[in-house]
Amino acid sequence: FYWGPVWHPWGFFVATLATTAIIVSVANAQYHYDQGVWYAPASNGYTVVAAPVGGTVTTLPSNTQTVVVNETTNNYYYGGTFYEKDDKGIYTVVPPTAGTIVESLPEGGEEVTIGSQKYVKVGETYYQPIEGDKYEVAQVEEDK
Repeated sequence: FYWGPVWHPWGFFVATLATTAIIVSVANAQYHYDQGVWYAPASNGYTVVAAPVGGTVTTLPSNTQTVVVNETTNNYYYGGTFYEKDDKGIYTVVPPTAGTIVESLPEGGEEVTIGSQKYVKVGETYYQPIEGDKYEVAQVEEDK
């Protein structure tokens, strides 16, 4: 799956941002958002980070997937981030809901085995591979 020309995996460093990047404040921290990618200020530039839950934007990239959460809720998925749209057209970053199925995962996933089950862990989210090269968000309790 191709995320687009400006998409970068988490941890990627850039020295400058495009003029299309907007500033988004979440919980007293500032992030920059540009075409589905979230950045945090870093020494001499910006680092791609996981989208902050609660962050809001007015547009999503054109290849964003619509995903079914339950009978009454559809969310949007792009580059490992889930969004919920309100009636004013604002997209808010939300945590992934167990059972949600996505068609692709971003780069940087790590294959892990818990018990006898294999998962792909992207950030703090576990995805269970299912039929047809799809992945289901799984609720996993790790042994502490």
